[in-house]
Amino acid sequence: MATIESQDTPYPSSTLKKNLKNRHLLMISLGGSIGTGLFIGIAAPLSTVGPLGTIIAYLMAGCIMLSTMLCLGELSCAFPHAGSFQHYALMFIPNPIWSYTIGWLYWLSWVLSMAADLTAASMIAHQVFSNIPIYLFSLLILIVITSVHLTSVQAFGESEYWFSTIKVLAIIAFIGIGIYLLYQQYSHTHILPTFKTGSGWFPNGFLSIFICMTIVTYSFQGVELIGSAAGEAQSPQSVLPKIITGVAFRIILFYVLAIAVLALVYPYGTEHNEISPFIWVFNKAGITFASYMMLFVIFCAAISAANSAIYASSRMLWSMAQDNLAPKYFSTVNKRGVPTKGILFISIIALVSLFSKYIAAEKLYIYLVASTGQVGCFAWIIISWCQYQFRKGINSGKYPKEMIKFKSPLFPWLAAISIIVNLVIIIGVWFGESGHFILLSEVILILVILVSYFFYKKRHPIISGGL
Repeated sequence: MATIESQDTPYPSSTLKKNLKNRHLLMISLGGSIGTGLFIGIAAPLSTVGPLGTIIAYLMAGCIMLSTMLCLGELSCAFPHAGSFQHYALMFIPNPIWSYTIGWLYWLSWVLSMAADLTAASMIAHQVFSNIPIYLFSLLILIVITSVHLTSVQAFGESEYWFSTIKVLAIIAFIGIGIYLLYQQYSHTHILPTFKTGSGWFPNGFLSIFICMTIVTYSFQGVELIGSAAGEAQSPQSVLPKIITGVAFRIILFYVLAIAVLALVYPYGTEHNEISPFIWVFNKAGITFASYMMLFVIFCAAISAANSAIYASSRMLWSMAQDNLAPKYFSTVNKRGVPTKGILFISIIALVSLFSKYIAAEKLYIYLVASTGQVGCFAWIIISWCQYQFRKGINSGKYPKEMIKFKSPLFPWLAAISIIVNLVIIIGVWFGESGHFILLSEVILILVILVSYFFYKKRHPIISGGL
């Protein structure tokens, strides 16, 4: 039986460098969930559940995200580790099969997410340089961000800091411009648009909100990246509590305000050729320059998301190798503390984005997003479950109360609600369009991982961290 690791004692085999600064953590957590899911993916829920339904869906997902982040904050402050919840699952959930399953699922979801974001960024670049094929843009961007990660974790932190800054400033600017447009419209017509459509407040019924939650929760996924970054942060216990609570509320505020403004300015059922409804709004208002700037912002957001994806997946692979849940080959790092073998392996798999040469890029993007959205909900369930197990151990006197450096409120209700709602979202998606296909894909993927677990366990002893 494994013992609880002290927050002051690094993982025995860890050679990752603690070079992420506080400002890096702040912008990684803030910008990690602001990606193509908001700028591009927003079109799907707007057309499916209508403006009001979209706002409710994002507000619900934001509240779930907040509860999950509070649970993760308690764990990350007590045990800073680059493996985050995959490692916590090994520590707090009796059977290591849970850690193995979520580790590989989450790793694969980030790799596919990276391919989706490369595709999105390349689609945007292709609009400006139409003579260059989308798949060549994907290859070029992949080479650049891989080079950044091979340099050092500080290079990743610095690049993500500036990408996230661009995204945050763009959302603030969009909200301001959107409010100005609404004011102008009211000044001329004395009529303000509403969230009600010609088919009512919820065109396809209220329950349709749960069916589109995969795309919505995908927009927020990435914020849990702060848990992995804590393992390479300089002073995680002192800065994480402030970052997690502050950032979660800011993200909810940014999303809900931006989507509310967009929903008011963007008529329900609108068909357009622009890559994002945000760009459509600027073009409709005649602000051509702003629309080009927004195109640049979405391009940066896509690259930022791919940048975060290669970081998250490489650290997850490194952590699983440390825990003997993946080949030891991936547990080594270079003299700068970079897991180079894992990064290169992930970059090779991300070449699936080059399939845009054979599949329409828009369809490829949707396929890749749909294949990753459910995994994020499963990851949030594991985080809440681990926090519940940890706090239960504290309350029963199994571990000293001093281990808690940041205390998540409303125990055990916060964790329980997060688990239940995420389960509802996962099941709800199965009843939507292509739901049967998504369910079948998930069942096959999980079965493959479970079968691989039993084969892997025969050759490699896995020590359960169950408590």
